[in-house]
Amino acid sequence: MTWILITIVAHFLNATVSILDKHIVSNTTLKPLAYTFYSGVFQVLFLFLIPFIGFTLPQNNLLLLGIATGALFILTLLIFYRALKISEASRVVPIIGATIPIFTIFLSYLILGELLTYLQVLAFVFFVSGGFLLSLRHDHGVFSFFPGFKLAVLAGFLFALYYTLIKYLYLDLSFFDGFILLQVGGFIGSLFLLISKNNRKKIFSTPEKIRKGTAFLFIPNKILAAVAAIMIFYAISLEGSKVSIINSLQAFQYVFVLFFAIILSKKIPSLFHEQLNKKLIRRKIISIFIIGIGLFLLTI
Repeated sequence: MTWILITIVAHFLNATVSILDKHIVSNTTLKPLAYTFYSGVFQVLFLFLIPFIGFTLPQNNLLLLGIATGALFILTLLIFYRALKISEASRVVPIIGATIPIFTIFLSYLILGELLTYLQVLAFVFFVSGGFLLSLRHDHGVFSFFPGFKLAVLAGFLFALYYTLIKYLYLDLSFFDGFILLQVGGFIGSLFLLISKNNRKKIFSTPEKIRKGTAFLFIPNKILAAVAAIMIFYAISLEGSKVSIINSLQAFQYVFVLFFAIILSKKIPSLFHEQLNKKLIRRKIISIFIIGIGLFLLTI
């Protein structure tokens, strides 16, 4: 199916974005708050597409929901970047990827009326088991959760809610109308970060630091993120697509992230500080295999 292929390619791009995000928020003085703000505020640039793609103002309830959904994405990004700041991308991204399908199964039932099947319940067990194993770290013979675990799970829930609400919007909106509305919401959401005086200080002291250390990565990274988002939005908007399956395909993203982390940790250890060894890699591969079984169950 076309929407599955589109989603897999989008998650490959998102894996690249996650690795670059990890570098930007961890190896520079750029704060997660400021990075979230600049990631969201540039969404207003998509409004320049309106003369070319058109836009029809939706009914009030869909208008408000679309803006709120776009703003929700900004909150989700903030939590995601804070998790990346304190832990490895190869831990944070897989946990988010494992929890998104779990939450989506329940949210899609509550919001979209999608019923759980026997296979979905069984897939739930595999996702929980694989995600739990993947989230643990093994230090001196003792298993424990990594520092950003709770933030990663929260981000997973918010991403699941975000994508489920997008599917709900696309039940009544065209692709481009929904897309523009979500960008407006993201822009407005980023402006809310300026309410706090302390936030404004952190945000507006950032541009010079971006220019010196990360400008060469920030712009292309945001372009990649935008392309990936458009592809996922389009896949969700297609008739017959299932948001629970689309989110389950997140498994491909953390497979790509793990691959990137292994390669880059060896080639550029000064930039990517992933804690990887043979035992850890083996456990992550087993975890991915378990989660992959859950993915398989959701797609048959």
